[in-house]
Parts: sequence; structure tokens; C-alpha cells
Amino acid sequence: MTYDNKFKLRAIEYYEEGNTIRQTAQVFKISPNTLNTWLKQYREHKNFASKPRTYTHGKLKEQALLDFLKDNPDAYQYEMAEHFGVSQMAIWKALRRFGVTRKKDKAV
Repeated sequence: MTYDNKFKLRAIEYYEEGNTIRQTAQVFKISPNTLNTWLKQYREHKNFASKPRTYTHGKLKEQALLDFLKDNPDAYQYEMAEHFGVSQMAIWKALRRFGVTRKKDKAV
């Protein structure tokens, strides 16, 4: 659940008036752990601004992966992951995103 910044500030002010963590949590119907998190964030940053999310999408370049596959057609996904310094799941998602299938044809 997301709480309004004003609500968080009221809870902190209530706590700083001399009430305990447990009392404050009961009054505001939140977890004591939540209140502790808010207190820590407020003491460190003096606000509750959300941290910007960082995405690493795009770290794996399509052409580099395709060139690697051309040079190493029998490479396993974990080997590709080690080569590119990413997780095996990143390789799987990239192959899927680029439309590359690893299915082998049956011998006739």
C-alpha cells in the first residue's frame, strides 16, 4: 500500500512528540517496521521522494548476441550469460525479444 507523504509526516511528528514506535504504529494502523523505514528515510533525506528506478534494459545488444550465436551455434544460455556478463534469464529474454529460436531440427 502506498501512503501519502503528509500521512507519513504526521506519523513521524506523532512519534517525535514522545510516543513510542509501537504506540504510533497502533494509532496510524501501520507496521512498526514501516514506521522505522519512514523514520530512517526521513532522517537521511528529510523527504520521502521516490528513488528513480534504473533499468539495465538494452545492456545486451542484438547484433553482438547474434554474432556470438553465429560463431558459437551450440553455446548454452549459461555460457552466453558468462560471456556477456548478464544472467541466464537476461539471455533467455533477449533471445525471445529478438525472435531467435534455439530449437533443433530432428534428424531425418
